[in-house]
Amino acid sequence: MIFSAVNCIQQELDNYLNGFTVTVDVGNISELVNNIADANADIIISVINIEENRISRDPDYFKRRDNDIFLKNPALHLHLTLLFTSLKPSNAYGKSLENLQHVIEFFQKKYVFDHANTPTLDSKIEKLIAEMVTLNLQQLNEIWSVLGSKYYPSVVYRVRMVTIDHETEDGGNLVKEIETKYFMK
Repeated sequence: MIFSAVNCIQQELDNYLNGFTVTVDVGNISELVNNIADANADIIISVINIEENRISRDPDYFKRRDNDIFLKNPALHLHLTLLFTSLKPSNAYGKSLENLQHVIEFFQKKYVFDHANTPTLDSKIEKLIAEMVTLNLQQLNEIWSVLGSKYYPSVVYRVRMVTIDHETEDGGNLVKEIETKYFMK
């Protein structure tokens, strides 16, 4: 689901930016910034963090189907933190800022991706919600230090509602009767 979600956002953003002759690709920014010539796109999307949303966790460890019961670990609801970095043209800082402006405009116009407005959304994903993350200078410095590079114009978005859910076919029987025995002295 992680790849499906990021790939869907990449395709939608690439379609939007096609009118501006700006291309988008998914990649590891820490590898590309050392060899910018290898980058084939103007905007690179990188997953920089994956968080579990424990508040939405279902407490049930089973699922009923007819008269049978199946073991099921609770679904994982994830938040993806995506870094959108403008690499090209490396010699035109103004163009890099303009490319980022287009990314921000895209998410301002479309921050919810569901099956009604995004036909390419994986059927296992109900919807995706993107929200901009505001970073202070210290946090920005820490991110780019971890990535091992100098700063490039970038913006961070958190994408919610990515769910990973896998059911096993290990079944059990329903409890139909409980027997209790009390011992009296």
